[in-house]
Amino acid sequence: MKMRQTALLLASILVMPIAMADEMVMKNGSVIIGTVVSAEDGQIVFDTPFAGEITVESDNVERVTTSTAVTLKMDDGTIYRDQQLVSTDDGTVAINESGDKTSFNPGEIAFVNPEPWKLGDGYKWFGDVNTAIQLERGNTDTDETDMDFESVWRSLEDRYTIRGAYELDKSNGEKNKNQWKLRNKYDRFQKQDPDTYYGAQLAFAYDEFADLDLRTTVGPYIGRQFYESSFLTLSGEIGVVYVDEQFDVAEDNDFFGSNWEFRASSGILPWVDLYAEQIGVLNFDAADELLVDTKIGFSLPTVFGVKTSIEALWEYDGGAVDGVDDTDKTYNFKLGYEW
Repeated sequence: MKMRQTALLLASILVMPIAMADEMVMKNGSVIIGTVVSAEDGQIVFDTPFAGEITVESDNVERVTTSTAVTLKMDDGTIYRDQQLVSTDDGTVAINESGDKTSFNPGEIAFVNPEPWKLGDGYKWFGDVNTAIQLERGNTDTDETDMDFESVWRSLEDRYTIRGAYELDKSNGEKNKNQWKLRNKYDRFQKQDPDTYYGAQLAFAYDEFADLDLRTTVGPYIGRQFYESSFLTLSGEIGVVYVDEQFDVAEDNDFFGSNWEFRASSGILPWVDLYAEQIGVLNFDAADELLVDTKIGFSLPTVFGVKTSIEALWEYDGGAVDGVDDTDKTYNFKLGYEW
């Protein structure tokens, strides 16, 4: 009797995962058993008992049926919580909403089990911090320290961003570079067009060897999130700014101008994240006195959020004071952490 009970118990354990499993049928006829984790940007994350989580292009999937409840967000913003997906004979997907059967095309589903902030629940906090340190001892003693960070709080309605950078270089104990930047931004996304946003910025900059005690930049802008996916993220902004520059020796200066910002990143290459950004200010009073910062690089994610990056930074100041170069180039190998 005990052997029979043990056999029945083992059989129930083996059968239960299959009975409770979701099913993904591929267009080539193969069937994958597991659990739907999430789906967005044309990709389905599926947890399998034989290979863990796998990512499948939705174009290769014929249909998905879930035995467990999932949360759906449609292209029109409609949210269906805790629903079971059932594929129908006509190629549509059906759920039972309040006892009534609702059908729609799979292409109408924007997200399956999205992060809470995409459902309008709170904020998502993400960002990174990086550092590059070089110590050289010999005929010339050189110390270089570069640090930067970005912290973002994102919801469906708005976004807060703080970015900062600091660089200190010494040669034989004497400083030859000492500068920092801090930029604060607030964006408000439009309900009618969620990819368009309006924002305002407040930025500060200091550069001891460019005679710059403090540069303050403030102003509004309009932005567009052209793409936002793991494959490609692309955004652009344009606005107007007021700039106040205070110098140590040179005469202080202030002006109105136009600003722009371009940011792009891509995970098109496996295990490599490419990124580029440019921030610029055009002086309405003197068009040749441009302020342009351009950054290009790539990062290699490692484990537990730790990453390494290689980047090039070009900073151009068309209105640099006499005796100061208008272009500053920096090449860094950085170690960082992202969350």
